[in-house]
Formats: sequence, structure tokens, C-alpha cells
Amino acid sequence: MYKSAETSHKTFHKTHHATDKEGVRLVDQYFDQVGDAYLRHSEEPAMEVLRAWRPKLFSLTLLNPYYAGFVGVHRKRIGVGKDKIVWLEMGNPDKPPLLLLHGFSAAKEHWMPLLPFFAGDFRVLMLDLPGWGESGFNPETVYGLQEQADRVQRWLGELGLKRVHVVGNSMGGAIAGIFSARHPSSVLSLTLMDALGLPGEEHTPFVHELLQGHNRLIPKSATDVLKLTDLVFHNRALAASAAFFSATELIHRKDVNSHLFRMMLSHRPNFNEASFEDISAPTLVMWGSEDKVLHPSSALTFTRVIKRAELCMLKAVGHLPMIESPYLCAQAIKAFVGKHT
Repeated sequence: MYKSAETSHKTFHKTHHATDKEGVRLVDQYFDQVGDAYLRHSEEPAMEVLRAWRPKLFSLTLLNPYYAGFVGVHRKRIGVGKDKIVWLEMGNPDKPPLLLLHGFSAAKEHWMPLLPFFAGDFRVLMLDLPGWGESGFNPETVYGLQEQADRVQRWLGELGLKRVHVVGNSMGGAIAGIFSARHPSSVLSLTLMDALGLPGEEHTPFVHELLQGHNRLIPKSATDVLKLTDLVFHNRALAASAAFFSATELIHRKDVNSHLFRMMLSHRPNFNEASFEDISAPTLVMWGSEDKVLHPSSALTFTRVIKRAELCMLKAVGHLPMIESPYLCAQAIKAFVGKHT
């Protein structure tokens, strides 16, 4: 049984366990089990609906000009192949590059609370992953985790960035892990924050709901949005505030997000190629002790499977530490990255 009271946000627990290949193989089967059940019980949005969909401006995007004046954030855009990619950038180009990858139903702006604590330390790049935020969505494109990791690599190549420190939350954590495993020479360090990809000893009610085809990450009404924010935040006041600011955008994206979730599960990474157990970069596994999306015991699986892993558990924090506890989150990242720069 996992007990959050036994951990502290002030302590890194370093592990040096050998990789358990049988455990990794069982993890692959678990991912298939959840994916197959969800795909079987949920409905795919009509292609004509997806083709007709057009994005709306994310409410938090309206705050970007204020952050530009406050911490020097700049919006940038580039075409990589057929993908339009938009990101925010802050800091001195001569500082260590820090790439931040958001999770499902999220966007680059979700990293904003960290920026005041990073000023002067890094060249920070906050990417809207293809299909999300201001980056382009194309219903004909494959948005699997492996495909997204390859797009990140191509985008970094266009920017001329050969090595970066990578931080990924949730879905972005899975993409960051796959990217690190398959492009090891590109990664100086890796931070997996409440990351998708490996199960723990226990599973949350959210995961059990997925097996029945129900997904609280894809709200269809204002009531559903409140259920979503209550799921991802431990702080109830913050959950209510987030619901107010994000409801319109999340409901507008319901068909696209449903398609992207199914795409993620139906185009699974090829685990015969490099995967989490092959990550060679020093890795910080950061988790909120009250995560109701991905059980905190999953963090122990990551530290067991990844050879150079350290664990940082943040008490009284949910699935999005960068929003719920930005100071502690930033300090942990800064201390870890500082050791590997």
C-alpha cells in the first residue's frame, strides 16, 4: 500500500535498482488493457465534425502580453513539415535550455506559474504540442505518443537545439520519456511530473472509469468541467477558479480532445524499440501525493524502471504541481537541473 505520509517534498530519494524486464513487459500489457477497453466502450467523433472544427482563443492566452512585460515571454511560431508549431520562450539564449511539455487537455500557458521562479536561470521553451493550444490540429494526422516525440525532435532540430533539459507533465511526461529514450544524445536531464506511462501498485478511480469508456478529462458541460478540475487539483478553491477560466475552451474542444485521446491509445508506442527502461538521462520523478488521475504509487514504478532516477513527492498536491505548488515545483526542478548542467 502506498502511503504519502512517508514522503516529503524536501527530500530526493535516489534509487539504483536494476531494470525488471518482466515488470516492463507487464506494464506494456497493462497499457494495452486500458487502451483496448476504453476504445471498445467509447465513441469516435464523426470525421466531418473534426474537419469542421475551428479553434477558439484559449482564455489564458489573453494573459501572454502581460507575462511578456513581466518576465519577458515571447510567442513564436514555425512550420515543421505539415505541422504548425507555436511556443512561448523566455530567458537568455545562452542559458541552459529547458523544454516544458504539457499534458492532456492542457496548453503551454499551464507552465506560466513557474516562470517568475525561473527568470535568469534558463532559456525556457513552453511548447503547444501539435494538436493542442495554438499549434495546428489536423484530423488526418496521427497524434500517438511516439509520433509526438518525433515531432518534438524535428522541431528542436529546426531551432538548432542539440541538447535540452526536458520536463513533461502527464501525457507530456510520457512524450518526454519516449523522447529521452529514443533520442538520448538530445537530453541533458529529464523531469517526469505525474507522468503517464507506467502503472503503480494501485489505480485511481479515474483509471477504472476509463475501462468502462468514461473519461473525466473530456468534459461536455460546465458540470463536467467542475468534475475535471476537481480531479486534477487537490485544492478545491483552485479547482473552482480553473473551471471558471477554462470551461468555454474545454467544452469547445470536446470532440477534438476525444479524438486525440483515442488516437493516443490506438497508436501506442512500439515497446520493442527504446522505452522507459532505456532512459539514460538523469531523471527526476516528481509527483503530487494527492494525484487522483495517476496514482502516486506509479512514481515508485518509474524510479524502479529508470536507472538514474530520483523521487520528489510533493505533499498535498494533485496532478498539476506546476499550477498548484509552483514555488516548490520550480525549486525542485532548478536544484535537479543545476546538478546536471
